[in-house]
Amino acid sequence: MKVLSYLPLLFFVFLSVSVRAYDAPPPLSDPENSAGWVINEAVSDEFNGDSFDRNVWFNQGENGQWNGQWKGRAPSQYDPANVRVKDGFLYMTARWDTQFKFASGNGGGNSVGAWQYGDVPLTAAALLGKNFFHYGYMEMRSKAAPGPISSSYWTTGKGGETDAFESYGWNPNNRWSAKRFHTSFHDWRKGSKSYGKRIWENDHIFDFNVADDFHTYGFEWDKNYVAIYIDGAMIQCKNRSDLGDAWVANNPQRPWIDMESFDWEVNPNKLKAEHFNGEQGIDFIVDYARVYQRKDGKSGGKCPVRSNLLENGDFEQGLKYWSGPASLIDRDGGKAVVLKKPATLTRTVAVKPNTSYLLLASANSVDTNMRDKWFNSYFGVRARGLKVSGGDGKFDVRYFYNRWHEKSLQFTTARHTTEIELYLSNQPQGGEVQLDDVQLYELTFSTPNVNSH
Repeated sequence: MKVLSYLPLLFFVFLSVSVRAYDAPPPLSDPENSAGWVINEAVSDEFNGDSFDRNVWFNQGENGQWNGQWKGRAPSQYDPANVRVKDGFLYMTARWDTQFKFASGNGGGNSVGAWQYGDVPLTAAALLGKNFFHYGYMEMRSKAAPGPISSSYWTTGKGGETDAFESYGWNPNNRWSAKRFHTSFHDWRKGSKSYGKRIWENDHIFDFNVADDFHTYGFEWDKNYVAIYIDGAMIQCKNRSDLGDAWVANNPQRPWIDMESFDWEVNPNKLKAEHFNGEQGIDFIVDYARVYQRKDGKSGGKCPVRSNLLENGDFEQGLKYWSGPASLIDRDGGKAVVLKKPATLTRTVAVKPNTSYLLLASANSVDTNMRDKWFNSYFGVRARGLKVSGGDGKFDVRYFYNRWHEKSLQFTTARHTTEIELYLSNQPQGGEVQLDDVQLYELTFSTPNVNSH
């Protein structure tokens, strides 16, 4: 998805806020509109006509034009014919098209690989915003394409890129892929040591598959923080001061909606026509893409302070409430827990029936060398009757980087569930794993005000 966003741009920067001709509801994250949000019409679209708003979007590849010089991630290429609007929805299609005339270069530095375009004739789609905005709240109601292709909403601007979300509809080799809500910053600052790299990311695992139904995805980009939402519930918030040099979202950005083949999810040489329903294709379906901004132009302040439902989630009281062959280590002036041999650490927690929860934790897979030795560890929840798509009474996230990194998941208890078991396991591989900052919060979702189509 990464585009050289510092390239010369011919289009004006639209920074003012105006109300569209249609009456859009407030953000699902703020249904009472206490922040005074209004729609920025230059970067929003309801897709209620017979076409996307051509004052808002470029259709990448249309009339041979590639704005931003990005033609898609190899081996896929954007085909403008794969974009259509029907019955109040935007349809983007990924298809296996043996008749498509692929370009000789991709323009984004990703055209070199072990495959040739003709071997994997995969076309995708992209809309690129014509206009810019500076700070605001991005919200999209959508359903991801049900195949090995991304369905994404993101932005680019001078020096940085923000991925509001990247969804991946299906991966036969990774049971978490189709439930992942991935958000990140990428560094495009000239001369930066981390140029071209993902320098901050948030991985959240849903209790549903992103291609099964429509959901509302939200991302607030404030001058002081970023906050991530699903169906109106906040799942993460990070203050700018906490991100330090990883904060690259300083300049105006313009939005993208697109589909791409991700070679780190599925090897492109293993993609097949049946994965995309052949030439008929599979669809990323979008109800709307809105950018709201605060009417007064002020900041929302800082991330809210949430009350952790878990006592001793930071292990400052040692192993109180936790059971298993674990030991303690010092970390940043505090404590963390460590499993050095194959083992499982557990904890029983009282919960409410029929209630949704957010579980977060940071971990470090010490023995992974990031080259040819990868050690997996798993942190999650077990209980009878967890409401998880494809679940079997347990649900977890996987850690495998040899650095401290945070991941999260959400789950909903069943009608008779009054307690759950949290667990950390590095079995069967072993390999040292460290855990810290375990947090549990209730989630409250909002009901979307769905347009009639």
